[in-house]
Amino acid sequence: MGMIEKNGLLKSLRFGAIGYPSCVHGVSSYRAYSSFFSGKGDGSVVKALNVSSSDTNGSDGVDSLKKFWGTIVDSVDYTGQKAKEPSNVISPHVQHMLDVNPYLKNVVMPVGLALTSTLLVWLVMPRVLRKFHKYSMQGPAALLYGNLSQEQIPYEKSFWGAMEDPVRYLVTFMAFSQIGMMIAPTTVASQYIGQTRRAAVIIAFVWFLHRWKTNIFSRALSTQSIVALDREKMLALDKLSSVGLFTLGLMALAEACGVAVQSILTVGGIGGVPITFAAIDILGNVLSGLSMQFSKPFSLGDTIKAGSIEGQVVEMGLTTTSLLNAEKFPVIVPNSLFSSQVIVNKSRAEWHAMVTKILLRFDSLEKVPQITDEIKSMLKSNSKIFLGKEVPYCFLYGIETSYAELTLGCNLK
Repeated sequence: MGMIEKNGLLKSLRFGAIGYPSCVHGVSSYRAYSSFFSGKGDGSVVKALNVSSSDTNGSDGVDSLKKFWGTIVDSVDYTGQKAKEPSNVISPHVQHMLDVNPYLKNVVMPVGLALTSTLLVWLVMPRVLRKFHKYSMQGPAALLYGNLSQEQIPYEKSFWGAMEDPVRYLVTFMAFSQIGMMIAPTTVASQYIGQTRRAAVIIAFVWFLHRWKTNIFSRALSTQSIVALDREKMLALDKLSSVGLFTLGLMALAEACGVAVQSILTVGGIGGVPITFAAIDILGNVLSGLSMQFSKPFSLGDTIKAGSIEGQVVEMGLTTTSLLNAEKFPVIVPNSLFSSQVIVNKSRAEWHAMVTKILLRFDSLEKVPQITDEIKSMLKSNSKIFLGKEVPYCFLYGIETSYAELTLGCNLK
């Protein structure tokens, strides 16, 4: 009877009339059943309840995010509508004012916008670019400057600093050209105005690239760890990149101005024979100069000899090399000459031989062995004598009618 009463109580708990949700009824019946049968259970129902609860919480979180995002979108839409209301009210009045006053529409407003943009690029833009430079130096954008170290780059040597002057003068030119078109619309044809503006954009862009390139090379050359050979190679690369940049800029400028560069090159190749030969000579000098910059048969300050030309190198250019001869006169040599001559670089030799002669009177002939030994001892003890390859020598070379001749030789450092 006790078992039956307990089972009845279990049924009443499982299907009881207490106003609980069905899931709570299930949990209550399970707990009653487990407590009745020695209190043991596998907990599967509780686990299922936990899973369903977590799913419910996750869906509630997603719904909350959707509601929050919808609230933000509604707020933005409401703000935009509120902002449009004054604009919709004011726009008809402004349009009516412009229609009534065409001078205000056609002259005052364009001139005002042009002058305002000019003032902005001269007064406000430098501050904005400095802010960009400051933020860029704190992140991966520092690679834009070629800055691979933690060294802080000054604004004047940065990407943004190189951009400042070209953009400033470009906007100023565009603004004043627009003002000029309004003041004297028939002075210059409209097609020339368009060509001039395109040319201004190209010039500003090439100017910016040249300033940026110069900043990168100047920072690289100012590094203390760079060796002299790498420094000269970078100088040559700087010159070559400048020539290439200006060449491309001139071609783009000609195309912007309506000049067919391809046609000019074709006509020049057919009829410009003298120009072609002159260009060949110039190109030969340039290529020889580039070859010397990278092969380095000599460097600045070296004393060289090429054919009948001898002197100290004082300057190496793309087309010519400047020497200072023994009389201290400057000598300008075309670079193509060095490609066809044997170059002797005296400065790179570890040592060079010296041979000279000494004349003796006849009354000193018996002292020749003593004199030669003293000369060799003196040369061996001199710090400027190179003893690695050959020891100094001195001997009696010959006897003439009125004197004897000693030959002296050694290697100088």
